[in-house]
Amino acid sequence: MVRLLNIVVFTAATVALAGSVNPPAFGQTPTGQGPPAVLKTITPEASKVESFRSRLQDQQKTLESYGAKISGLVDRLKAMSGATVESRIAEVRSLRDALVQLGTQLQPDAPLSQSIDQYQSWISAQMGRVNNQRSTLGPEFVQELVRRYQQYQQEVTRARESVSNHSNAIDHALKELTTAELRAAELLMAEDAASAVKELLGVLGSVGQTIEDIRSNMRKLGNAGV
Repeated sequence: MVRLLNIVVFTAATVALAGSVNPPAFGQTPTGQGPPAVLKTITPEASKVESFRSRLQDQQKTLESYGAKISGLVDRLKAMSGATVESRIAEVRSLRDALVQLGTQLQPDAPLSQSIDQYQSWISAQMGRVNNQRSTLGPEFVQELVRRYQQYQQEVTRARESVSNHSNAIDHALKELTTAELRAAELLMAEDAASAVKELLGVLGSVGQTIEDIRSNMRKLGNAGV
């Protein structure tokens, strides 16, 4: 009887133990264990490139809306055939304010420049990390990865140059507008309204072309993913 009782107890304990230590199903990791450390490092970063390009497209649309507004103001000013010089000057001031708003979007603290800086920091960090693993990963493998990050770096360079060029172009257009406005005011004081109008109209062509160039370049930058 004692021998039989021991066999029953042993069997029950074995079954209980087997139930509490079930092996993981195929394709699953054991409870308490995550994916390999390498996957944790690489997988989230794989979206950085597309994330940057997506943000660039969104910000390009914002710049495009500002550019469209400015182009509309330029066209309206050109069409004001019967307007007084004073009303033209008021429109020029509106145009100047719109240019300032567009220029603000290209400043270092604006979303576009910040996105470029963040992408640059990520690329630099990855190149440093990969180079530090040259002996582990192999020189040829590392060189190929570095070449890929260098291609991303070219995107950053083009985007940064574009922002800088556009910012400089807007600054130049603002100076032209301010000069034209001051000259028109002086001509108006001298009772030469015709020359004042001519002065204002003369600058519109240059400003309009500047804005169209910016819109075209930013459109290419966004649509091409840089």
